[in-house]
Amino acid sequence: MKRKLALLLAGMMVVGTLAGCGSKGEEAAAPAAEPAEQAEVVDAEAADDGTAAAEAAEERKASGNYPKVVIAYMNFAGTPKGIERISQKMSEITEEKIGVDVELQIMDAASYAQNMNLMLASGEQVDLFNTVSVGFMPCVNKGYLMDLEEDDLLQTYGQDIIAAFKPLELNANRVNGTLYGIPVKKDDAAGQFGISIPASLLDEIGYDYASMYKSEDDEIIYTDLDEIEGILSQLHEAHPEKTTFYMDVSSVVTQCLLIDMVGGDPFGVLNDPINSLEVTDLFTGDQYMDLCRRMYKWNQMGFFSKDALTETLATTVQVKAGSLCAYKTATKPGIRQQESNLCGEPVIIFQCGPDFKKSNTYNTMPWAINQNCEDPVAAMQVLNLLYSDPDLATIFCWGEEGKEWVETGDGHITFPEGVDAQNSEYFNNVNWELCNQFIAKIWEGEKLDIWEKMQKFNDEAQASKAMGFTWDNSDVSAEYTALANVYAEYQAQLELGFVDPDVVVPEMEERLKAAGLDDYIAAKQAALDAWAEANGIE
Repeated sequence: MKRKLALLLAGMMVVGTLAGCGSKGEEAAAPAAEPAEQAEVVDAEAADDGTAAAEAAEERKASGNYPKVVIAYMNFAGTPKGIERISQKMSEITEEKIGVDVELQIMDAASYAQNMNLMLASGEQVDLFNTVSVGFMPCVNKGYLMDLEEDDLLQTYGQDIIAAFKPLELNANRVNGTLYGIPVKKDDAAGQFGISIPASLLDEIGYDYASMYKSEDDEIIYTDLDEIEGILSQLHEAHPEKTTFYMDVSSVVTQCLLIDMVGGDPFGVLNDPINSLEVTDLFTGDQYMDLCRRMYKWNQMGFFSKDALTETLATTVQVKAGSLCAYKTATKPGIRQQESNLCGEPVIIFQCGPDFKKSNTYNTMPWAINQNCEDPVAAMQVLNLLYSDPDLATIFCWGEEGKEWVETGDGHITFPEGVDAQNSEYFNNVNWELCNQFIAKIWEGEKLDIWEKMQKFNDEAQASKAMGFTWDNSDVSAEYTALANVYAEYQAQLELGFVDPDVVVPEMEERLKAAGLDDYIAAKQAALDAWAEANGIE
C-alpha cells in the first residue's frame, strides 16, 4: 500500500524579515524567526531501519548483475572529454556499496532542455536528472516525474536524503501533496544584482576596490547601480573594442529585482515579497520599469554588444577570450573564488541588492526520477549516495583524484601539475546544480569553512512570505501559453535595453491583458490565498 511521509505543515510557515545585505553603509535588520517547523511524523509501518536497502544492495552484488542508472545534467561547456572515465570511477563506488553502475550524460546548457524533453518523451533511458531549464512544473504536468514516495521509495531507500533536509525544503517539491523532486544542497538565497569585473581591468582604470572592503574576510563590495554605471563608463572608454557589460536575459528579472515570481513565472508576482502576499502585475510596477529604463540607458551608452540578443557564449568564456569587461552574476559566499576560477583570473564582485530567498528556492532545480525508470529502487539508492557519500560527491563535483585534482597540504584540492581549467577533462562549472557539494572536497582558494558560511548566508537572507509555495497552473495553461508567447516577443529587447520601455512596455501590457493576464493573476492569487490559509499565514 502506498504510504506518505507525513510532514505536518499546519501553522508551519510564518516568515518575517530576515537579515540581509543592503546598499553600502546600510545597517542589517535584526533577523526574524525562521518558519516554525513541527516534528516529522512517520508511519511506523512505513519507516525502514535500513534492512530493505541493504538487502537490495546485497542481492544485486551477489548476482553480479548490476543495473545501470543513467544520470543527466547540464553544464556550460558541453560534454567533458573524461565523462566515460568519471562514470567508471563513480561506478566503482556504487558497485561496491549498492551493486549499481552509473552512466553520466552531460549536455550543454543551450541544448539541455530540448534534449531532455526529447529523451523523456521518447522513452530513451535517463533515470535521474536535474530539472533545471527543463522546468520542474512542466515536467510534473507532462507526467515525466515519478512519485518519490510511491511504495515508500524515499522512506525505504533514501533515508540519508530525508536526514539532509528540513521538512520545509522537501515539501516545497510537492505538487498536490505528491513529492516529485529533491532539492540541491546549495546557496538557497541569492544576492540580487551582482556584477563581476576582472581585477586587472579595475586596476587599469585606477579603481581602488581594496579600500571598499570592510574586513579582510569580505569578498563582496556592496554598492548601487549609479556607482556601477560610473565604473562601466570608464571601462567602456578604456576598452571600446570590448563588450562593456553582458547579462543573460533569462536572469534579468529573477536576479535583479526584489520580487517573487510565485508559481515560477512573471505573470503575477509579489512586488513586496517580504511583507505581502498580494499578487500584482510585474510589468506596471516601479521595479521593472526602473530596471528597463536603466538597461535602455546603458545600451544607449554603448555598454551592450549589438549581438547581445543572440549571444549564447557563457559570460566567463567571453571574459577568458578577452572580449568582455563585466557581467551580472548572482552572489553568495565563495562567489569571488568561483568566478575567478571560471574566468581564469581574479575578479571583483559587486552587489547592488539584498540577499533574498524566493518561494521557489527549493524547487528551481530539483533532482527527479524519470517516471519511466525501470529500476526505481536502484535509482533512489544512487541518489541517496550522491547526497550522503563524500567520495562519490567529490568525484561527481570535481572528477578523479590524480587526473583532475590532487590534495594540498592544508586540506584543499587543486589541479595536478600541467592541468588547468582549460585542459582538464572534467572541470565542473555547475556544482550548484549537483546533489550535495557540501560534502565534497573544497577547491583551493575557498575557505575551508565555506559551507558553514553558506548555511549562515541561507539562514540570514531575507525570505519571501510565500516560501515553499508551489502552484499547478494547468487550469490556466492556455492563458499561460498565450502570455508566454507575448512576453517572448518583447523580453530580450526590453530587458537588454534595445527599446525604450516607456514606449514599448505599455504596448506589451496591452497585449498581455488581451491574452488573459488579469485572469491568470486572479487564479494565482486564489491558489496562494488557499495555501496561506492552509498553512496559517496571514
